[in-house]
Amino acid sequence: MKKNEKNQMHDMKHEELDRVIKETQKSLAEYLISRYSKQSKNVHIGRQMRRKIAVAKTIARVKELSV
Repeated sequence: MKKNEKNQMHDMKHEELDRVIKETQKSLAEYLISRYSKQSKNVHIGRQMRRKIAVAKTIARVKELSV
């Protein structure tokens, strides 16, 4: 995840972060299913999605605690 993406997440509202988390979790689930059913060219995408979810959840939690 690039620094620019993290900065954009910091500027998002809590609802937008929840949407990003849900979309990324959904795409991760789809990737995990397709990973075993067909050959994947990009094997690192699962780790990238898990990291994006973790960063988004961390930012959401920090915003929740600061309010």
